[in-house]
Amino acid sequence: MYKSALITGHTKGIGLATANLLQQNGLEVVGISRKSGHDLSEDYEEAKHFIIDKNPDIFINNAYVPQNQTNLLKDVYKAWETKDKLIINLCSVAALVPLDHPDYNMPYALDKRNQKRFCDDINFNYSKVNFTHTKCGLVNLNFDYVKTSFKSKHDKRLYPNLNPKEVADIIWYAIKSFQSNICFRELSFHSTKMPELLT
Repeated sequence: MYKSALITGHTKGIGLATANLLQQNGLEVVGISRKSGHDLSEDYEEAKHFIIDKNPDIFINNAYVPQNQTNLLKDVYKAWETKDKLIINLCSVAALVPLDHPDYNMPYALDKRNQKRFCDDINFNYSKVNFTHTKCGLVNLNFDYVKTSFKSKHDKRLYPNLNPKEVADIIWYAIKSFQSNICFRELSFHSTKMPELLT
């Protein structure tokens, strides 16, 4: 039974909604961000060691920092592979951009694609060869536009938007599923609401 979680970027948007939901369901939640003195862009090593040393049951890799969100996913997984832990990586449908799409080579899409590939490799090998020693669960969530202050190349108001609470609900579903001995490896999801500019 999971008792504690650590989430990056907990002061607004998806991170705040998730922290609140987990606390409402009885988990002890620690959040790290620039506001709490942990800057993933300026002092990656400090933030990484803080997470590993804090040793929560669940790590939610939420805050996007170019390259360092991907590095954090890999480094925490490496430290936790043989431990009874759960990592939930907040990825994006940007990881699914086709090769011929103009956004394919954007740094954000590249980062998210690297995260997805890492999770795909880990999760494929788990069921084939690593299930005897791997205890850490790994869930990759690819979500589409979310109505937050996070900047996008495209005007999010032209597209269906999830709200942060809806993403938090999916994260909570992933946690509950893993506690029932089922780890879904990946989920891609989007809103079916009409775009803001079309309503």
